[in-house]
Amino acid sequence: MAIERLSLGERVQRLPEEDAARINAELLTSFVVGGDRRWWWEAFRDPSASKAFPDDMGFEHMVELVPNRSEVCWFVVEDSKADSYPVYEATPEDVASIVGECFAFEYYIAPKSKHWLICENHHGRIIGVGEEIVRAIGAAV
Repeated sequence: MAIERLSLGERVQRLPEEDAARINAELLTSFVVGGDRRWWWEAFRDPSASKAFPDDMGFEHMVELVPNRSEVCWFVVEDSKADSYPVYEATPEDVASIVGECFAFEYYIAPKSKHWLICENHHGRIIGVGEEIVRAIGAAV
């Protein structure tokens, strides 16, 4: 597993399923219209912005778009076989390292304040909601 290969086990923690289910529900309520769905980014509640980076390395650019790359956030990993998506506590910086060690998958990052959410989809697009993230994506070169 990437977390172990990168020696991030003390900094990146998977939350128990009960907590993950609660956080999934909270994030869906805060950010997604119509409740649970496989691809949250298809129905964001608030205006969003998106960008595909020419190098197809959106996960590396994502850390430039978040307000604080060192803030401990919820890292939600899409898993269509699970009742609710697994949730980890991790910084955006650590998430970028983890994603860089894995085959492509969709994921979401949101601070515990739920002021914004950013994700990368299977099309390689970084998509975000929340005023700070929308502004940062719009200004990204």
